[in-house]
Amino acid sequence: MKSFEQIKQEQASELMRLIEFAGSQARLARALDVSPQVVQNWVKRGRISATCAIEAEQQTNGFITKEELRPDVDNWLTEQ
Repeated sequence: MKSFEQIKQEQASELMRLIEFAGSQARLARALDVSPQVVQNWVKRGRISATCAIEAEQQTNGFITKEELRPDVDNWLTEQ
């Protein structure tokens, strides 16, 4: 089982990977329809919101998954 610190590091690393994929924090904010301040807060916290992780997975066509971005979330809601 992974420790809290390991999960926290994974989240921060995957968030940086997502930002790199998008090209910048500003581009990621536009792609996910959030303000640049929201993305900056994610960077400070070291993780993206679970809701936006779902959107990020869709925007990257699954290249970066919600599970990679938020390994701490156990039960993802799925659309029926």
